[in-house]
Amino acid sequence: MTAPRDEPPGAQLERTLLSWRRTGVSFTVVALLLARLAVIEAPRPVALPAVAAIGLTWAGAIHLTRVRIRSLTRPVRRTLPLVVALILLYCVTGTLLLVS
Repeated sequence: MTAPRDEPPGAQLERTLLSWRRTGVSFTVVALLLARLAVIEAPRPVALPAVAAIGLTWAGAIHLTRVRIRSLTRPVRRTLPLVVALILLYCVTGTLLLVS
């Protein structure tokens, strides 16, 4: 695919880089909101492991965004299973917080 004539070269790469950065910021906001919900709503024995799980998931998501940003100039590898696993882990964590 070629770039439109009015678009400078490398603009698509820059947009992709910025979108991965926005994804990292979104993961951070969701992790902070989930951790806040766990601390406020969950009983203390459940809150500490929940916050730890949220922190580990957040660290994995940030690591994924950093890897994707660094690999923008290389061919795309298939990281879909990792992304799906992170999404499912967030869903399970949210469900556990709502149920408890």
